[in-house]
Amino acid sequence: MKMSICGLIAEYNPLHNGHVWQIQQIKRNLQPEVLVVVMSGNFVQRGDFAILNKWQRARLALEAGADLIIELPIYGAVQPADIFAEEAVRILQQLQVETLVFGSENPHIDYYQLAEQIQKVSLNSEQFTDFHNTYATQFNQNLQQQLGINITQPNQLLGLAYAQACLKLNYPVRLLPLARKGQIAHNAVSLQGKYSSASAIRRALFAGSAYQKAVPQFTQAALAQADLYNWEDFFKFLKYRLLTVSLSELGQIYQMNEGLEYKLRQEILAAQNFTDFLHRIKSKRYTYARLRRLCMYTLLNISVTKMQQMRRQRYLHVLGFNRAGQKHLHNVKKDLELPLITKVTQKIGNGTGLMAPTVMADRIFNLVNVPEQNFGRQPIKRK
Repeated sequence: MKMSICGLIAEYNPLHNGHVWQIQQIKRNLQPEVLVVVMSGNFVQRGDFAILNKWQRARLALEAGADLIIELPIYGAVQPADIFAEEAVRILQQLQVETLVFGSENPHIDYYQLAEQIQKVSLNSEQFTDFHNTYATQFNQNLQQQLGINITQPNQLLGLAYAQACLKLNYPVRLLPLARKGQIAHNAVSLQGKYSSASAIRRALFAGSAYQKAVPQFTQAALAQADLYNWEDFFKFLKYRLLTVSLSELGQIYQMNEGLEYKLRQEILAAQNFTDFLHRIKSKRYTYARLRRLCMYTLLNISVTKMQQMRRQRYLHVLGFNRAGQKHLHNVKKDLELPLITKVTQKIGNGTGLMAPTVMADRIFNLVNVPEQNFGRQPIKRK
């Protein structure tokens, strides 16, 4: 069956053999005229820094077969699954994507049906008051109690979030789960041959272990030439923030709930590094991903008000395209409701400009000698 416009939501952190296999399957089986990828910028969903910057990763995505790469800005990229999905799906909707393909541990789930069932029951996270379990655990417990459904795998949860976002946005995109090659666990920490998780590849990279079999040659070349960054490189900046900002200001940081600012301030002095700090602030109430996101909001000074403002000032930032992607942009441009940005000007990137928060966040990334990420950049063009 031919579907003209297919979409993926990705981080490519880094782009590995499983991602290449997924793109090849889409091209072979669906034969899309255009494959659109919405890709996180320099900050990723679990509250980490991307291992390669957004331009490097966009280039790899084009090399792997994507036709058009659009940045998922920080206001969508560093978020819990529901908001991450909503902001990414909103971009696909703008670009008139007809089929959303995503990896799943169980490709036989009817995600739309599941999302519609959940709409009929009460699953309000504000009611989850068991401090001995995370929100995700309590959510799944409620699913089991009210619907007899057990959704625990990360990609299943993301698939459900995509379906819920589509219903919310009244966007009748076709959802196409694709079985993950090798069924590798999303957060597996050990390499498993040709098809390994991005988490395992990053772990091997920072440990100085061999990882090359798990990534294509063009990713190997990019990783070999690049400086690689993680939270340890930014820990001193986070420490400075936590020691110098008032508790009342810390309390205004996005998702700084339930007095967490006191815990962060208390533990930062004794922490030897970021990993140690995470262990010190960890509790049964919060996952490591939730706490890393909170640290990222703190580092980048993203308050509740600022996050709300960013999500009201959405845009489409083009990172790269080939001829098919460029043609598609031209075809949909007149119908776009969001501003399309191919060049970050001073007006857009400074002050109250649309991309000012992204530029400011990327400037924090620049503190460890990352090249300029916005001004003077043009979309990558691949023939």
